[in-house]
Amino acid sequence: MSRRRAMSRLGAGWIWPTVLLCSYGLFSNLRPSEPFLTPYLLGPDKNLTERQVFNEIYPVWTYSYLVLLFPVFLATDYLRYKPVILLQGISFIITWFMLLYAEGVLAVQFLEFFYGIATATDIAYYSYIYSVVDLARYQKVTSYCRSATLAGYTMGSVAGQILVSVANWSLFSLNVISLTCMSIAFATSWFLPMPQKS
Repeated sequence: MSRRRAMSRLGAGWIWPTVLLCSYGLFSNLRPSEPFLTPYLLGPDKNLTERQVFNEIYPVWTYSYLVLLFPVFLATDYLRYKPVILLQGISFIITWFMLLYAEGVLAVQFLEFFYGIATATDIAYYSYIYSVVDLARYQKVTSYCRSATLAGYTMGSVAGQILVSVANWSLFSLNVISLTCMSIAFATSWFLPMPQKS
């Protein structure tokens, strides 16, 4: 009987981290404002020109992501995932906070740099779960984590489209919703158990 209890405890050890990680994945990807980023930057809220957006701002994300990818990959394994997930969460919050309140090309370029950090640290989200569950559950937890991110993308995009097209919400309001979702994701990531192995 005690062996059966120990086995059920071992099996239950994967549920909590998986639920937390899936919640993080859902809320960090629930960004109704993201499909409207270019109109937001070109619109009255930021009042940037097309040349500034496409030639001076968007390339910052591309190159910062490229430069940060390899160091983040190494740091993820060394730091055992959770600190990198926390870095991703805070980078998303900084990105959307700046998207709401930053003015000018330089500020928006810094915003894109933080977005580069957030996207480069995505590797920690996908690799964390393998350090806290046993090999037999890899396929199952992978499908849950991937489903959560895709559900977040889908729900965010559909909600954004409905809120803009039907309810006539402002793009600023969509960014507030995105920032709120990022904050929920960040709060959730604090409860993730620290992996014992990398």
